[in-house]
Amino acid sequence: MKKLIWVFLVSFSLLLQAEIPLARDGEAVAEIVIDTKADKVVKYAASELQYWIKEISGAKLKIVNKSGKMKYKIILQVNPASFRADLKKMQGNDGYAVREKGKNIYLFASTPKGVLNGVFKLLFKNTDIIWARPNVEFGTIFSKKTNLVLTKTDYIDIPVYVLRGWQMIGPRHHLPSEVWQVRNGNNWSAATISYNSKFVKFGNILEYGGGHNLVGRYITLKKYVTKHPEFFSMKKGKRLLSRKTQLCFTNPEMTRAFIAELDTKINKSPNYDTYRIMIEDNHNVCDCPNCLKEIKLKDGRIINKKDKAFRSTQFFLWLNQIAKHMQKNYPGKQILTFGYFFTEIPPHCKVEPNISISFCPIFKNSKATMQSPVNIKTRNKLTGWLKNTKNLTLREYFGLTGAYPRPIDAIAIADWKYANKLGVNKTYSEMYSDAPGRRMNGIESWNVNSLYFWTMTNGAWNPYKDVKKLRLEFLERVYGNGAQDVAKFYNILEKNWLKAGGRSTWRDTALHSWKKSIALEKQCRNLLIQAAKKVSSAKGKKMLAALRKTFETQMKVINDSKIYAVKVSQLPVFDPDFKSGEWKKAMAMDKFCVRGKAHKDKTVLRILYDNKNLYFGIKCYYKDVKNMRHRASNPGKKTFPDGEGFEIFLSEVGAIRRAYTQVVVDPVNNRFWGGRGAGAWKSQAQKTTDGWSAMITISWKTLKLDPNKINKLCGAFIRQYLPQRSPGCAPIIYASLFGGARHNIDTFIEITLKK
Repeated sequence: MKKLIWVFLVSFSLLLQAEIPLARDGEAVAEIVIDTKADKVVKYAASELQYWIKEISGAKLKIVNKSGKMKYKIILQVNPASFRADLKKMQGNDGYAVREKGKNIYLFASTPKGVLNGVFKLLFKNTDIIWARPNVEFGTIFSKKTNLVLTKTDYIDIPVYVLRGWQMIGPRHHLPSEVWQVRNGNNWSAATISYNSKFVKFGNILEYGGGHNLVGRYITLKKYVTKHPEFFSMKKGKRLLSRKTQLCFTNPEMTRAFIAELDTKINKSPNYDTYRIMIEDNHNVCDCPNCLKEIKLKDGRIINKKDKAFRSTQFFLWLNQIAKHMQKNYPGKQILTFGYFFTEIPPHCKVEPNISISFCPIFKNSKATMQSPVNIKTRNKLTGWLKNTKNLTLREYFGLTGAYPRPIDAIAIADWKYANKLGVNKTYSEMYSDAPGRRMNGIESWNVNSLYFWTMTNGAWNPYKDVKKLRLEFLERVYGNGAQDVAKFYNILEKNWLKAGGRSTWRDTALHSWKKSIALEKQCRNLLIQAAKKVSSAKGKKMLAALRKTFETQMKVINDSKIYAVKVSQLPVFDPDFKSGEWKKAMAMDKFCVRGKAHKDKTVLRILYDNKNLYFGIKCYYKDVKNMRHRASNPGKKTFPDGEGFEIFLSEVGAIRRAYTQVVVDPVNNRFWGGRGAGAWKSQAQKTTDGWSAMITISWKTLKLDPNKINKLCGAFIRQYLPQRSPGCAPIIYASLFGGARHNIDTFIEITLKK
């Protein structure tokens, strides 16, 4: 009797978990049904469902508008007449539901985008497919299955974050990277902030205006610089007439011109709900007399220029005028603006309700969550903003990761959970496309960070999910039997990355992150070798090969990036070519890079020392010396370079943040210094037929170090230069030796003293 009851219960449970077949022996046994007037996004959803079922099973399901002869059907719908309870939960989001009735599967949502999300999640839940990375050759991994059956067909899935995505950096609108985002459930990307007809079928949220745009799109230099230079920021009595400026926010005529420009943009592009008005990417706020006046608020408070929120308050009082104009003339439309640089600080005035804040915590230490004591300043800014408005997007830098596995997913998901509990439900972040780009070769980043990028992307849908489970899902689907070995590889690096201390920001350099892990080289390599013996899928093997390639490349770079200071017995003499006297003994170091790539104008550094001083020989090549830009000579005065210059940062090994000495020189020996005890140093500089040279002498006494008691010190060496473009338009660029960063002590390179 007990056996009969058990058989009955098993049979009953199988009935509850009904299976809906799609393919048998590679032949279709089901069809996809969409409405005759289906939206482009729903049509795309149907085509993607059809495509991937065929890729997995070999069977091509027909897409029909009316039910055909097939016994089983997948019906894609937007706001169907039935399922009202489910649809109520989907209002204001792009969630979806899957429900089974008889031999039909109903996949529906309140928006076309929700249907598209549901299609990819249906495939993910019912097969082992994973869109692991955008790479078109091996980034999508799945097992072939000629008999394909749906078993998970009754659920609802509502996103926690109603706006999710990545602002991909690299080739403009790199299609594989955009498609990868869509297949992993994102609804926002950089392609949504400038209209592209190719991407309409993705159903993403659309915003007008691009990125930093006050001068680039509204009050443009081309139109206003001649007639109205007073519209732009003033510094030291002069107007800044280049993209490296903000606007004069107290100029009423500029405000009227801005509103007129905005009217023109809205009338030409009326189909957007959100119009971006974003400060430029600099701190160059206006110092004209009006902009430095005290601000008197409606409640009687007086805000002076010493107040940390002075500039933020000034900006939002200006933007509020534009917001009120929009409320009156374009009801329902919103302004999106940055909470960034001087506007990251919440203003003392209330912002208008149709202003949405894209909060950018650029100074946050991403080795710790927003709730950590080390990030109290950022947390206070966030909570301060949320007292002003709930209309806020958490705009981060989680994807700006070089060719080092930066385990930022756990931090990101914890931050999203924390922010959501405070009422935030929109987020996006910068990331490199899976392609070579101007700033960074994104392929190298994806080779080692696909795990974290995928985990974050899926965690943004619901940050209350377990990070470890998300990681494991990725590893098992990509690497199969090799998953545990790859997991151990990442775990070792993660523990070491966190243990190493220091800060992690948007400008982390791969070299210095790997350098802290060099002692783990053998252990990490062996784990990847073990995994390679176990991975069975062809695409999984290629994913692992890409990871190993970047690992080995970085190990070689580290082993090749040795820097030495050579001890001498006689005082070195300035020689612009550094080929005579004691300079013959020095090692020539020329691996100066811009964003990981060698810059076109060669730079060579040599370092000597004795018991009194360190000596730095700097040779900077430049093709067109006649037009080489630099400041006029200003002897005896502290002057930072404009154009060509060379900057040295020095610290003891293990020094804390900002505990360094900084010296700077340019081709005509203008000098600048900062940090600890940097006043006592000497320099000589000279322009040459092929560029310029300098010799810098810094005493050990200034550095508070004794060369007889140390074997190493740390430093960063930066060549500042200006590309040969039209004056005022080209940004100054920094080329650094082995990727060291200005003022960032975590990136300083070890200098070995050769006795």
